[in-house]
Amino acid sequence: MNEANGDPPKKINLFDYTEEQLLEEEVLTHYEVLSIEHHASPDGVKKAYRKASLKYHPDKTGRGDDDYVFLAVKRAYDVLSDHTKRSAYDSTALSFDDSIPPSRSQLLQDPDLLYKDEDFYDLFGPVFERNLRFDANLRPDAPNLVKKKRNNNNRNTVGKGFKPPVLGDEDTPMEDVHKFYEYWIHFESWRDFTAQATDELNVENELENAESRFEKRWLQREIDKRAKQLKTKENGRIHSLVERAMEADPRLRRERLEKQRAKEKAKADREAAAELKKRQEIEAKLEAARLAEEEKERKAQEKVAREQEKKLIRKERQLLRRSTTSSFEEKPVIWADSYDMKLDVDYLCTSLNLDDLKSLNQEYESHEASEEALAMIRERALSEREAEKSGNKAAAAASRASQTNGTSTSVKKPWTKDELSALAKAVKKYPPGGASRWDQIALFINNICKQDDPRTKEECIKKSNEVTRAPPKPAPQQAQATPEPELVPEQTATATPEPSNKPAPTSNGAPAPPSTAASAPSPAPAVAAPSEDKTDGIVEDDWTTEQDAQLQEALAKFPPTMEKNARWTSIAEAVPGKSKKQCVQRFKAIREALKSRK
Repeated sequence: MNEANGDPPKKINLFDYTEEQLLEEEVLTHYEVLSIEHHASPDGVKKAYRKASLKYHPDKTGRGDDDYVFLAVKRAYDVLSDHTKRSAYDSTALSFDDSIPPSRSQLLQDPDLLYKDEDFYDLFGPVFERNLRFDANLRPDAPNLVKKKRNNNNRNTVGKGFKPPVLGDEDTPMEDVHKFYEYWIHFESWRDFTAQATDELNVENELENAESRFEKRWLQREIDKRAKQLKTKENGRIHSLVERAMEADPRLRRERLEKQRAKEKAKADREAAAELKKRQEIEAKLEAARLAEEEKERKAQEKVAREQEKKLIRKERQLLRRSTTSSFEEKPVIWADSYDMKLDVDYLCTSLNLDDLKSLNQEYESHEASEEALAMIRERALSEREAEKSGNKAAAAASRASQTNGTSTSVKKPWTKDELSALAKAVKKYPPGGASRWDQIALFINNICKQDDPRTKEECIKKSNEVTRAPPKPAPQQAQATPEPELVPEQTATATPEPSNKPAPTSNGAPAPPSTAASAPSPAPAVAAPSEDKTDGIVEDDWTTEQDAQLQEALAKFPPTMEKNARWTSIAEAVPGKSKKQCVQRFKAIREALKSRK
């Protein structure tokens, strides 16, 4: 049966064999009977049959129709000319070695084999070559079944002259190695186990002699079921062969090892990068914490320096006020009264920085005569005001900002209506004489308005003085034009004091005779001390003598025991042309003027 292994068929004379050998013992295969190759095409089978018929036909030999030689030729042709019968015959009747090599671990454990990686090609190569016998791509007798194409780019196109990939050797490129295993992973076997299933079930005679078609169909289903099980087992055998070969192939093992090393290296690189990133993040956090701590310490030091500077500025201001007040009380010169003197001194206190105040105090102490020292203060105040009026307002504002903020010379934004209203409320809420009055006023404004750039104590003092010193606006213009934001005190913020029985002083300082309303204060100029402890933010209107008299009469007529809002409403009705707010402002201005004269 050399033709079963692909060897050329030998010339055989069938007359040399007995009937038992040809028909019962089947010492010759059907391919040997027809003297054809195992992979002969259907046309080759027909040609071989015609040639054998010319030699062994009874008409040629004269041996009769029952000649066993011609019967053997006819039976061989009947099987090989039918695709199904030929597949079953080739699959089971012809001998085939189904064995495959064991796994690599078993090969290494076998002491008799002494397996090495170099032995792989000699061990697995013949097995793959042997199993190509059932390759569907090599069946010349079933072209319609063989030439089915797969949607696989790595698989060679099946056609005439097709050669399957080979296992190769140590020098085979890896691309060809992968193609070889890809081919065998999708290997299609045409091996048919129908005949073997029929023999195992022993139903050949029952199938031929079935009494009905139903019995025959049932027997055929049983045969197909068993044949399918044998086919599944065959596919598992091919898959096991491929898996064991891929496990033991030294070329694939080297490739897997290289991939594993590359994977481990990439993992180590990722871990190193992650560790580096984590370390950098920790260092960045530590650096940020250090910078934050340094910034915090710097701000704390700046705050301490500012507080110290504020204390020194307060000290210099107090020294200047005490010195000028003491000198003026000893000898009232230069100014008409102490109020005018305090205006100039307060202006210098709010306009000059720490160094200027120190220099001013030192210069003041250097004068032996109080008249000269006071004259110097007056000249300095006039020069500061002239510098501010002559166009150096920005420089003056920068100087005052540096006084409160150290080295900062930024110009603050203008006051809004809400800020002015909050300033008026704060001035009434925190009366003069309290500890840290202007610090509390600044904090009150910042909490109410929530501005991005908070107001400082010095800004509040300056704005209060500006509003206090603002000239009164004519009444008709207030009704026509939109007024600027004013600091209007709350009508019910403080209790209305009892009207004073003291006569108001005249313009020359002498007391004026009491009016008919003896309990009400006489009219006086609407003035208020602009110092940082006396500012109330009141804006005055023009009052006539008749309106002042009507206000005094109304104050006497409606006593403070009345409800506040009702009292001042009644007072406003008694003074034609004036509102309740204006009456309150006028009363407070008169009261402050009386206090300043004491």
